[in-house]
Amino acid sequence: MKKTIIFLALIGTHIFTDAQNAKTETEIRKLEETEREAMFNQDTVSLQKIWAPDFFVNTPFNRITVSSKELFDLVRAGVISFSSFTREIEKIFIKSNVVISMGIETIVPIGNNPRAGQTIKRRYTNIWMKQEGRWRLTARHANEICGQ
Repeated sequence: MKKTIIFLALIGTHIFTDAQNAKTETEIRKLEETEREAMFNQDTVSLQKIWAPDFFVNTPFNRITVSSKELFDLVRAGVISFSSFTREIEKIFIKSNVVISMGIETIVPIGNNPRAGQTIKRRYTNIWMKQEGRWRLTARHANEICGQ
């Protein structure tokens, strides 16, 4: 009897965890799309809601930004602007209050971007953390796929 109760408790925990992970994955997929749209539209108001204040990025410009403010400045200066931006999520890893999303993006920069007009494919990793009850994009790495 005791073994049966332990077994049922373990199965119940597994089912609950799977359901919770599915909910979290759905939420992150929606946030990934909201963030992509906000980047495409240079919507800094929406980005402020999504990005953590201490959001940092290992950028395709071969440097690390140290705050969301620095990124907002690049968006406002037209360095981060696109005529096209697609994102394909390949995998989402969920570990407690951290979620890692990985995949591929295809962008066509415009404006003051040094690669304006070129189609660029890049790999990305986004790291989301639950802060004050909501998911915030906390860190990101993107790099161009070599050999394009």
